[in-house]
Amino acid sequence: MLGFFLWVLQVLSVAFCIQEESDFQWTQTDRGSFYYGKFPPTFMWGVGSSAYQTEGAWDMDGKGKSIWDVFTHKKGRVFMNQTGNSACDGYYKVKDDLALLKELNVSHYRLSISWPRIIPTGVRAEYVNEKGIQYYNDLINVLLENRVVPVITLYHWDLPQNLQEKFSGWQNVSMVTYFNDYANLCFEKFGDRVKHWITFNSPWSVAVEGFETGEHAPGFKLSGTGAYKAAHNMIKAHSKVWHTYNKNWRNKHKGMVGISLTTEWGEPVDISNQKDIEAAERFVQFNFGWFANPLYNGDYPQIMKEYIGQKSAQQGLGVSRLPTFTSQEKSYIKGTCDFLGVGHFTTRYITNRNFPATQGPSYFTDRDLTELVDPKWPEPESKWLYSVPWGFRRLLNFVKTHYGNPMVFVTENGMSEKMHCAQLCDEWRIQYLKGYTNEMLKAMKDGVNVQGYTAWSLMDKFEWDEGFSERFGLYYVEFRNKNKPRYPKASVQFYKKLISANGFPNVREVEKWHRISTESCSTINQLLAAEEQRNTAANILRLIHDPLVSHMEMVTEIVVPTVCTLCILISAILLMILLRRQS
Repeated sequence: MLGFFLWVLQVLSVAFCIQEESDFQWTQTDRGSFYYGKFPPTFMWGVGSSAYQTEGAWDMDGKGKSIWDVFTHKKGRVFMNQTGNSACDGYYKVKDDLALLKELNVSHYRLSISWPRIIPTGVRAEYVNEKGIQYYNDLINVLLENRVVPVITLYHWDLPQNLQEKFSGWQNVSMVTYFNDYANLCFEKFGDRVKHWITFNSPWSVAVEGFETGEHAPGFKLSGTGAYKAAHNMIKAHSKVWHTYNKNWRNKHKGMVGISLTTEWGEPVDISNQKDIEAAERFVQFNFGWFANPLYNGDYPQIMKEYIGQKSAQQGLGVSRLPTFTSQEKSYIKGTCDFLGVGHFTTRYITNRNFPATQGPSYFTDRDLTELVDPKWPEPESKWLYSVPWGFRRLLNFVKTHYGNPMVFVTENGMSEKMHCAQLCDEWRIQYLKGYTNEMLKAMKDGVNVQGYTAWSLMDKFEWDEGFSERFGLYYVEFRNKNKPRYPKASVQFYKKLISANGFPNVREVEKWHRISTESCSTINQLLAAEEQRNTAANILRLIHDPLVSHMEMVTEIVVPTVCTLCILISAILLMILLRRQS
């Protein structure tokens, strides 16, 4: 019986992997020809991650709770109730992960500091956790010893839970002071070695997914108000931190403070329709301009003020749901970015749609638009992430035009997949990296001041409400193995070659990279598949020999899923045979 189950598992593993590969038959979607050329000699190549997604050790060495610790421990919030309690165990695997960075030969590593790991309550005056300070000191030192520049994000979504419980988190303006105190501590402890600081990662996600939809921590649905209020306080907090660095640390440490804003590009459905053109502009302004415009131009985009103000008036409100800055605040906020971090993953087509104010307040209906996708765009299983490289170049040119061509670092760009089996031959990610970095190079030829690129992400990790079901990593992490081993995907070899060449030399060379990358993954893929089978066999043996496991558990955990999967597989084979006969 056991032999039969192992045979079934092997067959199913192969079948599903074949199916996965056939699902990802990418087609050429680039608008225009591929550009062969070099990046500047000083261009920075890197990879990124974040504390909650990778560190684990959620309650170790004096770390306090974060809003994500509490959020994920509530049932029904995350895919299969998964948590980041151990994540990738990065807290204990600094040397292992440094080896990955050295293999890639990156110039920088983008990471984040866990606020509650160094200030457990979020209030510096109450307590500073020296073990947390020591962990980040050691991490920064080992990176620099190996000639990897640390690019550090202060806030990648893990607010100390104490601040959420006592003050309602980013709904309260007091966060500006607490965040500034935390940032000042980081400048004090690490600033002699860290020269690139990012205040917030994707504040749009914090605001909209945390306070409008409730998909992310802290999980509130304050429709039409909560996101605007949270964003308002984060913009104030960013500018406060910039001024603190500028006044107290810049002359001493010679570093830079910026922000990372993530957005999709919005393309008009009908480029001859003025309403669609205006709707696409609104889409980008309500996403990117919401935060960039105050920091570069001193206030929210005019279109946001008009649309939200009109909707608010139609809903019988005396003032706009979009908060306002005083004249003093506008002057204080304007110009508080030494560089602009741009995160980008995909594109949407946009068309105008009028939502009646009677539907009630909502960030999404305030925009009066609809998002669409082209069915011809290649799409992996992560349904939201379509590969549309040409949208990246347009976004970067938008940044140049609207914000005075600032210094830009691409802080997040990458492709995810949802896999049913270990698949290291990530052809789709190679195509994505190739297409998007090439469009970035074209944007630089257009005059956009891009100084560096961060591939997202170094390894598979905890993906927020998607848990471990979505994988962004260049390195595959086997989460079911207690040691969380990392395995290089094919994209590692391709990215290494791109970094080494600092661009795209010629057609023959780039095709060679592609071939070497896909060949290298096959052997590792077989080894990983064999390990997965061994782990599965071990679990089966445990169920068979463990006297505490009932016959019913044996049936529910092995027999039923196996029979069901066999039925699905047989049905699929019969359907394929039927379709071939009909054709």
